[in-house]
Amino acid sequence: MNRNALVTIISCAGLVISGMMFDVNVYADTTIPPATPTPVPTVQAPAVPASVPAALPKVQPTQVPATPAQPAPVPTPIPAAQAVATLSIEDIVALVGHPRFNTSPVVSLPPVTINTTATATPVMADLIIFAGQSNMSGNGGNASLAPVVPAGAGYEYRPASSPGALYPLVEPFGRNEGGLISDQPQFQNGSLVSAFVSTYFQKTGIPVVAVPATRGGTDSSYWASPATKADLLSRYNKARAYLEKNNFKIRRKFLVFLQGESDAVKGISEFDYKNNLTSAFQPLFAEGLEQVFIITPGYAVNGMYSYDDVVNAQKDLCNSNNMFTLASDILHTAGMNSYLDDAVHYNQQALNLAGSSAATRVAAFAGGVK
Repeated sequence: MNRNALVTIISCAGLVISGMMFDVNVYADTTIPPATPTPVPTVQAPAVPASVPAALPKVQPTQVPATPAQPAPVPTPIPAAQAVATLSIEDIVALVGHPRFNTSPVVSLPPVTINTTATATPVMADLIIFAGQSNMSGNGGNASLAPVVPAGAGYEYRPASSPGALYPLVEPFGRNEGGLISDQPQFQNGSLVSAFVSTYFQKTGIPVVAVPATRGGTDSSYWASPATKADLLSRYNKARAYLEKNNFKIRRKFLVFLQGESDAVKGISEFDYKNNLTSAFQPLFAEGLEQVFIITPGYAVNGMYSYDDVVNAQKDLCNSNNMFTLASDILHTAGMNSYLDDAVHYNQQALNLAGSSAATRVAAFAGGVK
């Protein structure tokens, strides 16, 4: 190979190498754009209800949810262990609940007129006041289950609401009366008075003029208070005056008393109870009342309260004071707690039994038994 050909070959190789170096330098000085990442398909979250935010909220302190409104609790009997001696009978009933109030219709027959002329033969009758607290009022009674008093056997005299008239004796006895010693109408649903008067008339043949004087939740100190004694004396005197003015001959003047539950709840001593009753009726004795007949209280549901001390005080008073006589203790006998209409009130069946039982004893005392 000649020298010229070799130079040519070498020159060409240099050009090639120079070109390669040139290309490398060009790319080295050029900024290389960043690689575009491969797009990742977006995953759509499921639709979220409008009430729930799509984005997660920041962590908040734990919130205590508000307590939803609760329905009114259903009253249940108070266990004996929870009974508190300061509760009144009405407190107990409010807590325990009463299944029925005001179901007996208000009955008020027209007044009756008997022998209002001075020339007519006087009508013989016995004047009897029926006094006490809610069981005498007939709180647990049912007028439709009380016996119907035979025509002419008994009348109701209302010294506070209608002192110028006599009314046929129907149940609920006393609901149409007012005054201080008077229960609310919804607590008078049927009493023992119709059973008493029916039995009494059957045994004596003498009609009864019955005077209501009852008030629920009252203890013996209430009956011994000046206001109550004055009201009771007024009822007695108004009844006497009305009968004498309208040509009745009053054969006997009695008071039948069913009370003591509230005193038992409060834990009264026998001594104080007897003193209260003696004081309560002293003004009546001074005005000619002949006798107070006591019907003992019975039981409270599930032995919630014991009436034994009060019953013992009543019996001792009857044995030691000749102005008081035990008419009946039938409510305080075994098995009578099954006749309770609620925690402390007897139903009409028990009231009928107590009324008839007491009437048998009072009629024997009164004399003139058929």
